[in-house]
Parts: sequence; structure tokens; C-alpha cells
Amino acid sequence: MKVLVPHQKDQNIYLDEIIKYSESEFVFGNFKDFNSSFDIVNIQFPEAIFDWKVPTQTELNELESQIRIWKMSSKIVYTMNDFKKHYDKKENFDNLFSLIHKNADAVIHLGNYSMQHCQKMFSEDCIHTIIHHPLYSSLLESGKRENIEEIYKIDLENKFVVSVIGGIRSKEEMKLIFKIFKKIPVKNKFLVVPRMFQFLEIPDYIPYRFRKKYRKLMESLYCLSLSKKQYYFNSLFLDYSYLINLVDRSSVIIIPRVRNLNSGNLFLGLTFDKPMVIPGIGNLTEEADNFGLPVFDIINNSYEDVINKVLELEHNSYFQTKQFQDKKKEYQPEKIAMKYDSFFKSLIF
Repeated sequence: MKVLVPHQKDQNIYLDEIIKYSESEFVFGNFKDFNSSFDIVNIQFPEAIFDWKVPTQTELNELESQIRIWKMSSKIVYTMNDFKKHYDKKENFDNLFSLIHKNADAVIHLGNYSMQHCQKMFSEDCIHTIIHHPLYSSLLESGKRENIEEIYKIDLENKFVVSVIGGIRSKEEMKLIFKIFKKIPVKNKFLVVPRMFQFLEIPDYIPYRFRKKYRKLMESLYCLSLSKKQYYFNSLFLDYSYLINLVDRSSVIIIPRVRNLNSGNLFLGLTFDKPMVIPGIGNLTEEADNFGLPVFDIINNSYEDVINKVLELEHNSYFQTKQFQDKKKEYQPEKIAMKYDSFFKSLIF
């Protein structure tokens, strides 16, 4: 089968894990690149269709016209990574998501929560299935390792490294990271967040020449509650060779998502057998329960109890047990790829 993904590859390589083992031919491109040779149009991230920029009404009209062409000879399959764009306060992307929801022939949900709570967003004849997020097995196989200390000029030797992978999308997420970090009962802890201030918006009234200073000032103010010797933050995307090294050296990974439906960071932690502090939201609760991992209640701020349980799991070498490792086999990319191929075939034949 031939599959068009109507946008460019995302920095998140989780789909690459599936493509590696899939019998289908995946083609990334512009939404106008469609032709009748494609059996499936698989939308992963609606925002990526317009390069993560807010689409104009004219662009939405063009997409809707193209969707009608897609439907004449193929099936539109939406992999539901989230029900709307992350932290889109002005709801600029709502019309785009609604257009995809209205026209999807089938939806791949990443968990039961999504399946149960989001079916109402789609048409009655839309077909739904659950196919879980794969592990990042290619990162384990990669021989390329770059020392995170060299790029960031930090010393992690003999430190209890607490890392947060992925961009921080709101002040709410940042505050959650600080709260959890402070509760970790370890003296030599050190917090590393490669993309901490992604959420920081500079007001339009700040002159361009002062914007860098404004940003530095705000970053300093946000960090007042932390000792300068306890953290390193940056705002840049971290190359995977450095990311692997950071995850390898992490004692605990914090997942600070508070509104998301899913998080690839959970599966990154599972891939590398890392203790994680996981919020009980969306599909994450189901996945954590499946692996026997504790989650914390965001509303009741139940951090301490969960942190102690997480540290106890590591102390008891839980991640090396047969129970945990057998469960991981169900999430290997080759198994997830087989499910994708099987579902695609069921829609076509």
C-alpha cells in the first residue's frame, strides 16, 4: 500500500520507528502532492500541514477541496496524537482540526481514553481502532553518542540527574517541574531541561533591541526559587545523539504535561528503562497502569508519595524484571507496524 503523509516529517521520530518495519510505502509531502496511486492519507499532526503556521481561510478552503479529491480514491486515516493544538489560547487552529475530524474515514487512537472520550468529534461512520505508541528502539540501536556535558558545559558527574525531555509549553508546566524537583529527597540532584522557555512570549510593545534582555530577565525571575548550582536550562532542540546521552545519564525523568492526550516522553523513558514522574492524564494513566508505574494526581498535588514510589521502583530494580521487560515487547516498533498495516488493509480491501 502507498501512504501519503500530507506534511513534512516531525522532529519526533516515532513514526519513523513504524515506517522502518511497515510493508506500506510512506511518502511525506505537501497536501497537494496527492495522486490516485495513494491508498491511504495518514494525517499525524494537522498543524504540520501548514508548517505549524495558522492557516488562512483561503488555505483551509484549498485543503477542503483537496480532501474531496482524496476521498475519491483513498481513505483518510487520522492518528490522534491530540484533540487540538497544544496551548492554542486563541483557538486559531480549531477550524483546521474540525475539518480533519469531520472528514476522517478512520482514526487511530493511542489509548482507550482517547477512544472513549473523542469518538464524538468524528462522523458516525468513522472507523476507530487503538494502536499504541511504539518504543524508540532505534535510539537504543544507535551507536552515536555525544556527551551532553560538552555541548552545555555542565558537570553531571556524581549527580542525581533529573531531566525533562521536550519543549515546555506553558508556565503551568514549568511550575510543575519546579514543584516536583523540590520534592525529590536527594541532596545531589541536578535539573536539566533542554527546551525550558519555549512558552515564553515576548510582548509586542517590547522594542526588538530589548527583547533578548527581556527574555533573560524573565528567565532569571522564573528561576529565583532554584539554586543556580542545581539546574541547567536552554531553549534549543537537542540533537538525538545528545538526547540519548542525557536520557542514559538521567536518574529520573519528569513528564510535566498537564493537558495533553499523549506524550512521547513516556515511551522514551520506557525505552531506556528510566524511572518517571508521570501525570495521571489522558492516555498516560492507562499506559502507566499497564506497566505498573505510579501516576500523580495533578489536582491534589500528590507528588511526594509518587516520587517515593518511583525511587523505590528503581531501588528494587523493577525495570529489569521479566514482568516489565515482557510488557515492553508488546510496544516494539515491528509489532506496532504490523497493526498499522493490518488496519490500513482492512480499510482498503
